[in-house]
Amino acid sequence: MTSSPRLGRGAEPAGGVIPAGTVAAMREPTIIRRPWWARLVRNPWTWIVLAMLIASALLLYGQYLQLHADVEVEQNGKKGVIPGITMRSFKLAAHYAWPTAAVWSLLFIWLDRFRTQHLAMWFTAFAWGAAVATSASLVVNSWMAKLLSVQGGYDPSQGAGPAIYSAPFVEETCKATILFLFAVFMRRRLTSIVQTVSLAGLSAIGFAFVENIIYYARADNYARVTIQAGDPTRAVRQLVLLRGVFTSFGHPLFTSMTAIGLAIGLRSRSRLVRILAPVTGFMGAAIGHMAFNGISSVVPEKNLKMYWFMALGVVAMLVGFLVIRLLREGTMVRNRLADYAVMGWLEPRDPFVVGSLLKRFWIAAVALSYGPRTWWRTLLFLRTATELAYLRDAVVRGIADGTEAEEVLLLDRLRQVRPLAITESKGARLIAPRLPRWWPGRRGGDQVRVFAPPSPGARPAVSWAPPRP
Repeated sequence: MTSSPRLGRGAEPAGGVIPAGTVAAMREPTIIRRPWWARLVRNPWTWIVLAMLIASALLLYGQYLQLHADVEVEQNGKKGVIPGITMRSFKLAAHYAWPTAAVWSLLFIWLDRFRTQHLAMWFTAFAWGAAVATSASLVVNSWMAKLLSVQGGYDPSQGAGPAIYSAPFVEETCKATILFLFAVFMRRRLTSIVQTVSLAGLSAIGFAFVENIIYYARADNYARVTIQAGDPTRAVRQLVLLRGVFTSFGHPLFTSMTAIGLAIGLRSRSRLVRILAPVTGFMGAAIGHMAFNGISSVVPEKNLKMYWFMALGVVAMLVGFLVIRLLREGTMVRNRLADYAVMGWLEPRDPFVVGSLLKRFWIAAVALSYGPRTWWRTLLFLRTATELAYLRDAVVRGIADGTEAEEVLLLDRLRQVRPLAITESKGARLIAPRLPRWWPGRRGGDQVRVFAPPSPGARPAVSWAPPRP
């Protein structure tokens, strides 16, 4: 979109007389609505999610077979067998591991509040970290442990060498691969640091979820076959407290560094920054992971508290940075939508409503009280307006061009959904739910709840038509 306005189809000239032949152009575009199953089949995300489900099931089953099998070892000329992990231990480990994964996943999903990704992308990121990244890391880490002649079977982390020198680079590469795949095939969808960190956090949490299951199951299995290990339940709970609570921020923290570098590179016009920023972010993630593993492996347990507080300080700085970025995202959305409001293509209050998290939450809550349809159309309005703001921001930054057709499509969609959605926070009030007739104490059984949004004629007339390609 160019900075100067230009009359397009459907524009009203200064004299107020509409030229012949423009009446048809001013009509609302006709949208052919396919059945839900046709849209589902045509949507590429349907097949991506299906492929991830199948791949995840196969890869996780392969990990189970590898960890469940007994391993023959030889030490000091004596042969022995390390018993495999039983299904009972895996079930117990999953019971302890899922709360950590659920809490962190909800936090990272909540973090992406403006241009919210859809459920398919969230699932793909989580499944990649849980199945693909863990399977690749298990193979490569075991191979590196053998090269470094580490004793201890299939747990590379039992030796300080692999845990410090190879595991950080391998694991960070595996977790961040899904981010680079998104950047290659869906670059326009990764528009902010907050959004990229959200996807990176889900990949890291998926990785930590499966890794915790393996660690907890191994601890339970070892305690059950070794008398000296003591109570198995106590041993597992101590490990859960350490990995699932005190140091659960580890994987999300490191992968977020890669995500920040990638986001900076994607939003920069400089070719040098586009190359160096992701590399710098990845190196920061790997070095941080290396320092974390090194301190955990070398420093005595009684001296770890000081390093833990230092790590919490780094986490606090990252959280503060993300909060500031989230607030700046709102300012950016408000400023970019103001360009369209000045030209009359949006209502004057639209930039303030869409650019404020509190106002977005409020109109979504009000819309939900009117019913699922109004709520869904309100979310569609917010999502479309936000996408329009990010598209305009890409044009202003000089990293996108020739976007007139897409802007027209988004503006048309906003015009269509506006009469059916809650788009203004001022005066919006929640309404009581409509109780069924059989509900005790209901009065006015024939009352009908009606939502009557303002008619298009009540809104100010626009000065310019939307840009046309």
